[in-house]
Amino acid sequence: MLKIDKNTFATIERQIYNRARDIDVAIFNSLIDEASKEFVLDCLTMYMNNDGGFGNGLEIDNYNPNSSVYQTYEALRILDMLGFDSSCENELYLELVNKAGNYLYNRSPLDENRWNPLVKTNNDYAHSEEYTYYDNVINIWNFHPTAALIGFSLTMFKPSKAYYKKALKLIGFALSYFKEKEVLSNYDFISFNSLLGSLKKANLFPEEQNIIESKLKEQALTKLNDDFFNIAVMLSNCNLDAKLKMALDNKLDRIIRDIKPHGLWEHMKAWGNTKYPEAESAALKWLGAESVNNLYILKKYGRLD
Repeated sequence: MLKIDKNTFATIERQIYNRARDIDVAIFNSLIDEASKEFVLDCLTMYMNNDGGFGNGLEIDNYNPNSSVYQTYEALRILDMLGFDSSCENELYLELVNKAGNYLYNRSPLDENRWNPLVKTNNDYAHSEEYTYYDNVINIWNFHPTAALIGFSLTMFKPSKAYYKKALKLIGFALSYFKEKEVLSNYDFISFNSLLGSLKKANLFPEEQNIIESKLKEQALTKLNDDFFNIAVMLSNCNLDAKLKMALDNKLDRIIRDIKPHGLWEHMKAWGNTKYPEAESAALKWLGAESVNNLYILKKYGRLD
């Protein structure tokens, strides 16, 4: 079992400070010192718009400054990753999540009980093909990131809050979709694994937790040869049996072996087009973001020495 030793970690740390965006530096500092995590809140304000949503390239492959559900999901994903929840009384945290809740539940229309993660103005700015808006694009994304956002609402808002109650009204639609879906997409894995983690954290719907976890693990067995299926991320909230545990250990070893000679990880997902020169600058920004995401996963599984 490979681990990140202290010398390697020191190199990663130095390169993150040299190359990463401010928000990724803040996330990195939070991973090694919890007292630093409040600075992430300050960084996120730089990506928030007046409507309460997030944009401005928080998602690196989407240069749209306007708010979108997906970029708002990305902000809440970061907060969840660092352990922020409804027990936090920090005024800036409360301001951020309440404005995000207003954007999602009052300003963003639902389409068949799902949020469309993309907005039309994506097409006016540099972006990877994944974030191109077209009619019915929501049918590719389905309940991602809606399912994850429902989960974040149940952990980041107190039960007395309107957004918590609105999330409860949506969860049934997400669960119905999940139960009926015959073959889960990677988007499904990401969002419902996230929802599972939130339900466990909030101690809600134990029967539904079992249904989600069982289906995720069952279908993961058919995805282990998919290069874009990262079991360490897709099943991060599941209790794994021996076969999946072996696959997880192998994946974590590969992540460690994938550190590049410059000391960081590179993002392997291409833009899928050659229209935008910004793709090159995005690749540089991903050095920090990909590295902090990998360090978070490696820390979670005890792979930091």
